[in-house]
Amino acid sequence: VQSCYFPIVQSGGEYDFKVSAQSNSGDVKYDVITVSLGARYQMYCSNIARTLLVDPPKHVKETYETLLGVYQSCLKAMAPGYPLKAVYGAAVKYLRSEDKEDLIASLPKTMGFSVGLDFRDPLLVLNAKSTVVFREGMVFNLALSFAGIKLSESARSLVNSKSAVKELSKYGLVIADMVSITSNGGEFMTKYGKALTDISYTINDEDEDDDGDEDGKLARKIAQEEEANPTGGRRSGRLAANSSSAADAEGAAERERRQIQLMARRNEERLRELARNSGKKKGDEKTAKAEELDSYKRTKDLPDNVLPNQVKVDMANQCVILPICGNPVPFHISTIKNVVLPDPDAAAYLRINFYTAGMAVGKDAPENIAKLVQKYAPYATFIREMTFR
Repeated sequence: VQSCYFPIVQSGGEYDFKVSAQSNSGDVKYDVITVSLGARYQMYCSNIARTLLVDPPKHVKETYETLLGVYQSCLKAMAPGYPLKAVYGAAVKYLRSEDKEDLIASLPKTMGFSVGLDFRDPLLVLNAKSTVVFREGMVFNLALSFAGIKLSESARSLVNSKSAVKELSKYGLVIADMVSITSNGGEFMTKYGKALTDISYTINDEDEDDDGDEDGKLARKIAQEEEANPTGGRRSGRLAANSSSAADAEGAAERERRQIQLMARRNEERLRELARNSGKKKGDEKTAKAEELDSYKRTKDLPDNVLPNQVKVDMANQCVILPICGNPVPFHISTIKNVVLPDPDAAAYLRINFYTAGMAVGKDAPENIAKLVQKYAPYATFIREMTFR
């Protein structure tokens, strides 16, 4: 299983639900957290997205329930014979029927796309204009979201003062699943919980204000005094278990914090080491500089028997000639990380992976390639993989 893109994690009121989006640069805030993940297995792609609600106010819960209702309405519209634009129409119709017309402006222009060997088919997009008809056997990624929803001050005032939701002025919600078009309509392929009870968490209890409940106030007062000045008396097994689990959670959080600090320290040491090595001007010139790869000096040096859409190996010049838009483009064999045949017995697809920046080169990589990747990483664009059918 491989990743189709870097997982996207967003929080703190900054949300972008496009597939090309990136995670927030800052730390995750425990308010409204959106997570998107794409995976590829045997050349076929998939995608899923969920929203995690931490200490959600009532307004956020109600909006999420509305999104779930829109999701079910769109799923019913994904049936053989219906046009793709029916999905967008079903979402708008549901919001109007629930008197939520203000949320129509928060809907995305594209509510999903067809998924297969290509992660996104630009000709099969779930928008308001597509007239292509759903057919049995098609697979889509249904992705619905509300973006830029404002959270009023009155709604934030209802949450605990320690909650990060206090600082949230606007938020977004997203749900995405793989849907297969069958004779009975659309069916989910990514069957993971998305109900409110599955994705909602409370880590800061609401401020307690029990006016007239003298017994409750007295009980809380005694509990606070006991916590501040323990008497050593008998405690129930349930309280002891809760205390133990809280201590374990704090210990786990402390260990995680130390691991993050240790990783940051190791990365800093590694960067210093690389800086020292690159700063050395003495020593063997051959090992200090990377040797540029030069298979062909001119285009006329390419073999004469190369066809426009043919993958050819030139052993004499140690390169592989790959067709890009019908044009032969040579790649030195040392730039290739590995070659994958998903099904060797009936190989219809060939995937070639290259050494690229932003990921571990590996110990098996040629030393010169590792130096070239490090040299061009700051400003060059790398090809990660190419697939041929």
